[in-house]
Amino acid sequence: MGRPDHDSQFEIQDHRRRRRLWRIALFGSFVLAATYLQFGPTAGPWLAYEHTFNDICAQPSPPAERSNYSSAYDSPEFKQKSITRLSGAVKIPTMSFDDMGPVDEDERWAPFPKLHQYLQDTYPFVHTHFKRAIVGGYSLIYTLVGSDPGLKPLLLTGHLDVVPAITSLDRWTYPPFEGKVDGEWAYGRGVADCKNNVIGVLSAVEHLLETGWKPTRTLLLAFGQDEEISGPRGATSIARYLEDIYGPQGIAMIVDEGGMGLDTIYGKEFALPGVAEKGYLNAIITVDMSGGHSSVPTPRTSIGILSKIVSEIEDSDIFQPQIRQESPIWGYLSCVAEYGDSGHVPTWIKEAVSSPQPDFSSVAKHFAATSPANRYLIQTSKAATVFHAGVKANALAESATVNFNSRIDIFSSRAEVANDYVDLVKPIARKYSLTLDGESYSQEPSIGNITFGWDDVHDPSPISPSRHGSVAWDVFSKAVQASFGHDVITSPSAMTGNTDTRHYWNLTRNIYRWSPARTGTRLNIHTVDEKIKIDTHVEGVRFYTELIVIADNALEEF
Repeated sequence: MGRPDHDSQFEIQDHRRRRRLWRIALFGSFVLAATYLQFGPTAGPWLAYEHTFNDICAQPSPPAERSNYSSAYDSPEFKQKSITRLSGAVKIPTMSFDDMGPVDEDERWAPFPKLHQYLQDTYPFVHTHFKRAIVGGYSLIYTLVGSDPGLKPLLLTGHLDVVPAITSLDRWTYPPFEGKVDGEWAYGRGVADCKNNVIGVLSAVEHLLETGWKPTRTLLLAFGQDEEISGPRGATSIARYLEDIYGPQGIAMIVDEGGMGLDTIYGKEFALPGVAEKGYLNAIITVDMSGGHSSVPTPRTSIGILSKIVSEIEDSDIFQPQIRQESPIWGYLSCVAEYGDSGHVPTWIKEAVSSPQPDFSSVAKHFAATSPANRYLIQTSKAATVFHAGVKANALAESATVNFNSRIDIFSSRAEVANDYVDLVKPIARKYSLTLDGESYSQEPSIGNITFGWDDVHDPSPISPSRHGSVAWDVFSKAVQASFGHDVITSPSAMTGNTDTRHYWNLTRNIYRWSPARTGTRLNIHTVDEKIKIDTHVEGVRFYTELIVIADNALEEF
């Protein structure tokens, strides 16, 4: 037989190559089959667990050790100093109200300069080494320039204002602005939301500076004046100031208040920072009709029609819980499945996480059923919060208005939720012959008009990185380990409420909302007898110290 020509030689080589690939594939199949035979029917889920957990729940390794800087916090003297600082800040009643006027006109801003002076007197090292700027009237920005200008800054934030404490004063164990400290707790408005964060950050930085510490990475502190009323003067001005200096996405990471703290879940302790927060919308619905004397009433009244609208919206199930692959709550459930006590983790969680194709609709229903708080982590809310109608007992009200407040699910949008509200009201407009925003939906003559207004509307936040390998996430996780122990698992979570970070999305994608407090040690936020454990506040100082040091030592690009 003669020598093969060039084309025949190519065909022979190609055939041999395909046979080698086939043998490799066959060998791989034997390996998978052997794995299945060795481990039995659980091998498939085990492989799925590995894939899921490596992506979502891996913790930094090696774990971070506690720095020498925070060893001083174990002393009774530091504990006393720290809680005294917090008590002094609580004594200054920096309340913000929804109708706050201009800073140079409304006398309710008067306590804020007093708090500025208190901070200056209490933290001399901070005010000597940092550059301080005042923006928006009474919001504070502190800048400590690091030695390496090529590193993006770390930004720690909180807010100076507190919700009002002017009613039910007889129900407080101690007056809300006394700053009472007993042997275990500190009491007062703002002691847990969030002057503990502000004082904790400043105490950590003051201690670092006292030891002679100097940063490599620029450190920024920003404290808004009106977070409790959505930050129209404070956080908006802070964001503008910082973006002008550092540019879009010019900050390495932001840590603000919020999150779910530290909680023991199925036998394991988890740190649960909020890596996303819901959007916000006020739907203001007004019914305008002709009035008249109550002795000869019309068949329908503005109050009656508006009441039907309220009932229709309240009774509707138009908003449903939802979870997706990229949801922080799916990450949380994955971490619970891996690290929780297997004897206590519910079967539905284990089965969902082990499945190569989870039924996210079923997962959402199960999770929503565990508690109202959990439901509204994954579902748009709706609640009638303000109702105005009528001024006289014997007169029909010409106008009646209700405010529905919604916190928008992270996978929805303000446009989608607004359309849902309008769709719920259209049948009522049609049935009772009213126009809706000037448009008629009935063949009958109109007896009035329903109008929608929208206030304080913003979309849900972006979802911050929350997987091992993200420098910012690993820095945060290491700070948790160093502060609270190597066995604490950092897991993604979400928030039903909002923080000043709604104004900071353009500064960085790495935003983590977390107040360092164990469940049950920071209580009664926004209500009577707000309080925090003394030890919890000191643990918070430790966390901020470790976070600053670890972030400063991280020289990778965030």
